[in-house]
Amino acid sequence: MRISEARIFSFGKLQNKTFQFAPGINVVYGENEAGKTTLHDFLGAMLFGMEKGRGRAAAGVPYHRYAPWHAPSYYSGAIRFFVEGRPFYLERNFYHKEKREILKNEADGEELSVACGDLQMLLGGVSKAAFENTHNIPQTGAIPGKDLANLLAEYFSDAAESGDSSIQVARAQNLLEAKRKALHQKLKQVKEEKNQEIHQMMIEKELLERDCRSLQSDLAEAERELAALKRMREKEMEEEPPALQERTQDGRESFKEQQKRPRSTLGAVLFICALAFILNGVAYYGFRYSPPLFLGIGALAALLSAMAVFGLKEQKRTRRENRERAEATENAREAESRKTAVYYGSAAMAQSERMLGQLRDTLSEKETRRYNLIEKIEAAKFPEAEEQVLQTNLKAVELASAEIARLSKEFYEEVQDELNGAVSGWVFRMTGGRYDRVSVTAEGKLQIHTDGMELPPEALSRGALEQIYVALRLAAGEMITKEEPLPVFLDETFSMFDDRRLEQALAALAQKKEQIFIFTCQQREIEILEKLGITYHKIMLG
Repeated sequence: MRISEARIFSFGKLQNKTFQFAPGINVVYGENEAGKTTLHDFLGAMLFGMEKGRGRAAAGVPYHRYAPWHAPSYYSGAIRFFVEGRPFYLERNFYHKEKREILKNEADGEELSVACGDLQMLLGGVSKAAFENTHNIPQTGAIPGKDLANLLAEYFSDAAESGDSSIQVARAQNLLEAKRKALHQKLKQVKEEKNQEIHQMMIEKELLERDCRSLQSDLAEAERELAALKRMREKEMEEEPPALQERTQDGRESFKEQQKRPRSTLGAVLFICALAFILNGVAYYGFRYSPPLFLGIGALAALLSAMAVFGLKEQKRTRRENRERAEATENAREAESRKTAVYYGSAAMAQSERMLGQLRDTLSEKETRRYNLIEKIEAAKFPEAEEQVLQTNLKAVELASAEIARLSKEFYEEVQDELNGAVSGWVFRMTGGRYDRVSVTAEGKLQIHTDGMELPPEALSRGALEQIYVALRLAAGEMITKEEPLPVFLDETFSMFDDRRLEQALAALAQKKEQIFIFTCQQREIEILEKLGITYHKIMLG
């Protein structure tokens, strides 16, 4: 790919500007605040777009830095470029409310679609992230050797990406690790909640078992009491109470005595009457009473005898009635007592049976609850739906992380020799042959070899580290842009280079086939290019 023209309608301080570019090296020169960085960012935004951003982080994105205040809808520009010799025209409006892209083949007028991926296809499938980490080289600044090793580890993972993915490998690993931790924490929380629920159910089960044992004991006692009441009831029904038998026997004996008394009394009356007649006769014959007197006395004796007999009969009848009433009263009282005993005995049995039924119902209800809890506890030992989903997702994340690590390692192993060869070649050219071989480990650490010795990065000077850093990015960029070489942007990259290192770097860059843009505020690059006789195209700003 080669950019031939840039037309800026409105982008930061650049308004209605047109710039022409040539193949090879293009030097964009201007003093500070002249617009070099603006043009640099404009070219990157044309190739890969520019988003507005949201939240607090939006304040630092280029969109807000270059957006025009007076006419936001005019926030746009266009470039012309060649891919495999075919000319293309690309126009973008960056204003987020009127965002649009126009892409067409100027050779045949074919309309292409940026949204459908036609532009990315023309760029060889290289993502913005891959371009930023290889072909867009800013000023590195003072990079200590230890920090450079960490930077290279991340950088190499970034360079390992392919296709249209814009997710860096290291970043993807970090995202997966964060996802794994979140899933693990959630799974741990779910398990703790389930264990707590199981613990509560176990406590409830133990309480129910204790209640069941107590109810079983109460039930056995109630059954024994009911059986005792039934035996007493049966005995009362079969046998007459002893007290009643004694009272009946006493009554019979009293009746016999009462029967004997009237006979002895009647004999006494008859004896008196007979005695009266005898005495009357003696008096009559002895004293010579008159017959009327004798008759009167006899009649009186007979009357008295009759009255005595009648009184004795009446007394006998009265005694019999009193006896019968006493027996009836006693029988009634005994019958009532027996009736009361039967009533209260039956009531006690009924109450015992009700209590027994209630105990059985309560025991059955608690046993049912206990069995249900046992089933729930057994079921809770197996993962539920949410837990299964979390376990599945966690396993998937772990497998994905392991697969990415494996693929990254395989990728590195496949391209290790090629990458180390390309890096060594660039380091050799940019350092004038001082370091003959440089390799990068799988962890991104540099191994620098010179005169048969291996030097750690910490042993190198700041300038040497920056040379190797630029060489590494250029080598990695060549590897990921084999399908379609892309321009290289160097934004104040050589500001910390001395003249000797700058000559070596520019001489090495002159051998590249790709289009190169050097953005600088110094004359050194121009002077050295002219000194070395290297052809370049100059763009003046300001």
